[in-house]
Amino acid sequence: MLRLFSIALLSGLCCLAQDEKPAPTIPELETTAQGLYMHADYEGARQSLLKAWDLAQQLPREDPIRYDVLKRLATVRAAVGEYADADNFLQLAISWREQNLGGDDPKIPDDVLLSVGYARSLKDYDRALWTMNRVIRLHVEPAIRAGASPQEAMNTIPVADDYSRIAQIQMELKKPETALGSLKIALDIRTKLKGPLEPSLVYDLDRLAGIQVTLRQYDKAEETYRHALVVRETLYGKVHGDLLGTVDGLAYALFGQKKYDEAEPVYQRLLVLWVSSMGTETNAMVAIAHDKMAVFYAAQKKWEEARAHETLANAIRAYLLAEGLQEEASQRIEEGTMTEAVPLYKRAEKILDPPNEIYDEQRATIQNMQKELEKALNKPPSKTPPPTRK
Repeated sequence: MLRLFSIALLSGLCCLAQDEKPAPTIPELETTAQGLYMHADYEGARQSLLKAWDLAQQLPREDPIRYDVLKRLATVRAAVGEYADADNFLQLAISWREQNLGGDDPKIPDDVLLSVGYARSLKDYDRALWTMNRVIRLHVEPAIRAGASPQEAMNTIPVADDYSRIAQIQMELKKPETALGSLKIALDIRTKLKGPLEPSLVYDLDRLAGIQVTLRQYDKAEETYRHALVVRETLYGKVHGDLLGTVDGLAYALFGQKKYDEAEPVYQRLLVLWVSSMGTETNAMVAIAHDKMAVFYAAQKKWEEARAHETLANAIRAYLLAEGLQEEASQRIEEGTMTEAVPLYKRAEKILDPPNEIYDEQRATIQNMQKELEKALNKPPSKTPPPTRK
């Protein structure tokens, strides 16, 4: 009897052992976290990665999986706006690389740049600037230790990118004059390395010109915008949507200097570019371009030209509003509530007044649709004759 009981007990234990699933491994937990992350379940991803981190801490300190889990945790926390928590995990990841791969490891600057992004998201701009100075040292010091002069170590694209980022932070700190200096350093480095027509120059040129306009340095802004325009035309030709911001800025810089004769064809070019980019004259951005031209002419007391452009701007806006009302009326008809469509058509027709070539055709279409709808609504119901008795 005792023997039978022992056999039954052992069988039960074996069954329990077979039913127990082995604990998930770190790669399995990371895969689970990735799937949850891609489905925006950030809390689920965090929990899975925290379990992976608990397991990773039992591994040797030099095991690279520790770094991988920490970086993933930083990404997941940043995704929900927990930037301070994300930065804590990131600093542990950076520390792992420094301790195991040395301070010259090429991936460390990229990780430190992530920390800059977290600081900016937290609006801790002073810390972001301090960290950017650390990034510059990380980009420069290995080259100096390898035998490069300080000037040679500074003249690299990564350092130019660093100064461009520093300028952005300085603008966030409302320090445009300081940002000017940083952007000029970035542009000088890029120009020395790549030449004056290097495509990557345009982004810093745009920022530089924007700051110069803010500081009312219109003559310097004109020069900067012209440089950017030459680079963009070299890349895209004379008619391309990528030219819009530069042409707009150049027109404003000339306007700010009261160089009206030079500014006028630039404003006209801006209008042509918007029409070309949008593929139509009846677009909200085209209306804004007309607004700018109206202001430009009004500053010169050229009232007729100013009025003409403002009329066109308002006509485009009227066209767009009437178009939206027309679409809403069509939807009401599809819903079967035709009586609700009539006032929408009437409102659209009223908006398209007085006559204007921008919307005259649209106005005629709306009038016809309104008449057809009213005719259908006023049509008496058909009377079916009663069946003939046999």
